[in-house]
Amino acid sequence: SSRVQASCDVPAALVSGIGLVVIQVICAAMTTRPVARGEAIELNLDDMTVDQGLKLIEDERVRPLLTYLSSGVFENKTNLTFMKAYSVVVQFGDQQQHSLKLYAYYKKVIVEYCDAGLASVSGISGGELIAKLADNWEKQTILTFWMQRVFQYLDRFFTKNTVEYPELFTIALRLFKEKVYEMVKDRMVAAIIDVINKERDGHDVNQDTLRKLIELLCTVGDMQPKIVKQKDGTTERLMWVCSSRDIYKADFESKLMNLTAEYYKNKVTGWMAECSCPLFLQEVERRLSDEDGRLSRYLDRSSGEPLREVCQRELILNTAKQLVEMDSGCQHMFVNSKHDDLTLMYRLFRREPTMLPYMTGVMEPYIETRCTKIVEDQENIDNPPQYIEQVLELKKELDEMVSRCFENDSSFQKARNRGLENVLNKDTRCAKYLALYADLQLKKGLKGRNEDETQGLVNSVVALFAHLKDKDIFLDYYKRSLSKRLLNKLSISTDAEEAFISKLKVEIGQQAIQKLQSMFTDMTLSDQFQREYNEQSHRGSPGGVCHEVRVLQTNAWPEKADEANIVPCEEMVQCIKGFETFYESKHSGRKLRWIYNMGQVEVAALCFERKYIFVMSAYQCLALMLFNKRKSITFKEIAEATKVPAEECRRHLLSMTVSKHRLLKHNGDDKKIEDDTQLEVNDAFVNERVKVTISLIKEKEKATEAAVAVAEAPVERKHVVDAAIVRVMKARKKLDHNSLLEEVFRQCTLFKPQPSQIKVQIEHLIDREFLKRDAEKRNIYIYLP
Repeated sequence: SSRVQASCDVPAALVSGIGLVVIQVICAAMTTRPVARGEAIELNLDDMTVDQGLKLIEDERVRPLLTYLSSGVFENKTNLTFMKAYSVVVQFGDQQQHSLKLYAYYKKVIVEYCDAGLASVSGISGGELIAKLADNWEKQTILTFWMQRVFQYLDRFFTKNTVEYPELFTIALRLFKEKVYEMVKDRMVAAIIDVINKERDGHDVNQDTLRKLIELLCTVGDMQPKIVKQKDGTTERLMWVCSSRDIYKADFESKLMNLTAEYYKNKVTGWMAECSCPLFLQEVERRLSDEDGRLSRYLDRSSGEPLREVCQRELILNTAKQLVEMDSGCQHMFVNSKHDDLTLMYRLFRREPTMLPYMTGVMEPYIETRCTKIVEDQENIDNPPQYIEQVLELKKELDEMVSRCFENDSSFQKARNRGLENVLNKDTRCAKYLALYADLQLKKGLKGRNEDETQGLVNSVVALFAHLKDKDIFLDYYKRSLSKRLLNKLSISTDAEEAFISKLKVEIGQQAIQKLQSMFTDMTLSDQFQREYNEQSHRGSPGGVCHEVRVLQTNAWPEKADEANIVPCEEMVQCIKGFETFYESKHSGRKLRWIYNMGQVEVAALCFERKYIFVMSAYQCLALMLFNKRKSITFKEIAEATKVPAEECRRHLLSMTVSKHRLLKHNGDDKKIEDDTQLEVNDAFVNERVKVTISLIKEKEKATEAAVAVAEAPVERKHVVDAAIVRVMKARKKLDHNSLLEEVFRQCTLFKPQPSQIKVQIEHLIDREFLKRDAEKRNIYIYLP
């Protein structure tokens, strides 16, 4: 007798998994007493014929297995039957004629079970059909697995040496496909899709049944399937391992996609008639989420992309335009700040990026309308700080909306930018007002703010600046106001000033803000000069007059030296000579030109009942000092003595005759000073303060500065365009007109020149022999070195 080592093999509870086709199998106790490893099994194989062996296999293993599949009870309580059956196969599996009999018996058992399974589903359909088929498939898997375990010796030698006889798993699956699947596939697929549609309509369905049948469809066409045991914690699972999805795709998925498209097409028609845009979007999101759930619960994951494509086509692509244009659509959401609805619409439309332009196409004109309302409001036009604050508030609101609702999607950022820029760049007002607003904030608006608030304000101003095409006009105004803040020590925070310059540098580059940085450098060097000057023998007070001097680079500052030869008073002359002597000892070959109109003077007055200290401009001081020699002087005499331009002189003198600071009195109209108007010191002047600041009349000053800024910008732009043209042509040597325009547009970052302006400058450069036209093609320019 042969001795066969016993091993314990029992079926286990099996569940589904992703990626591998898994069949859930009910657990049944195959044995209550496993045979101990090494225990001998007495079996006389030497005298046994193959037919006797097959009868033993049938009696000991196959019939109990079939009984278990039909009743759920395994009659034989020991696994010795498996060892006996396996030993028979080993005994006869080495001989070709016996192997054929064993293989044929294996097929016979499978075929008979398939025939019985087909008979069990005859005449039924719908839910009953798929429930029965799922049960049959589960049991077919158990039968195939345990039959292969008994006959697996054939796979080691017999099936490997021939192409005529497929491996046991393969032939079992082929027989099931031929005997069962091909007979019921149309009814089964129709029933599965019908049940899926019922679930879409809200009915409860048996998802486990659907999962088993999807696994059947994924497995049945495979050419090299396997069934393996897989441990999952304390349980084991039988799992079909297969790679082909051809039958699943051809027989099921294609029909599912077509019927899904038809299903949702019908649904959309009803929703459009019944639902508002937000409700429609909510329903679409729920449906798409449900379809994703079906993919994770029972559909094969390979269907994910086709299913999403069909659903999104019917629910989004074919409805987006109509949704956006509904009364409750995109425009309504923007106007009424329905941010949650906008977020939902974006989240859905993002699945089909070609639909996003429908949203941005509504967003851009909405922004233009909001912005136009601000910039055309006369109250805002008359109040620059209010104008800019409202624009900044709008931009902040739009930035938050783009961030919150649209996740800073680039297409929405561009739509926001276009909407703002189309309105703000219609004229130069925003550029001017933004510079004035920045000046106001840096002088007093930042007072009391912490570092984060200051940084936030700086960021918001620079962010708005980035939208302006007239950046050069902003810089011109900003440079003038910065000059006054630095020279008059009006800046509330040096850190804020530096932060602003740093942000501008990031936005427009080092070259554009180089002059601004030079202004700070000059102030630092001037402080150093002043400290050294104060260490001279006169302690910085030649003639007893303490004074402070700022040395400015000619090209870095907007202030220019007085064209008129201003005549300073004797006290100022001593101060000027003292500083010039000191400066020439430090720097030879440099010439200082004095800017009197930017100076500020403190004058002590001893001619009143009490001593006063007047803080005034240098021009006012020069005029006032003349009254030390004469009691009464005409306006014309003051202008001639000081050489101050007549209009400037008149404005400075009028500032000392107004009721608030009536330091001088005259015999004419209070608001006018003529050439022959006599002025004298107002002996009755009184003020509750000892130190009195004499403010200048500013209206004319503002108008003058505005005119200068507007007048200078075009001149500066001509130079920039000329430089850009020459740079491009020097590098390219030869270029056609349109290409040259594109290059110039790209290089002019501070403003957007008009094509006509570029053309004029090209003609000027041709006249000046920097360029010439091609002799044959007049639209081509050639650089002349």
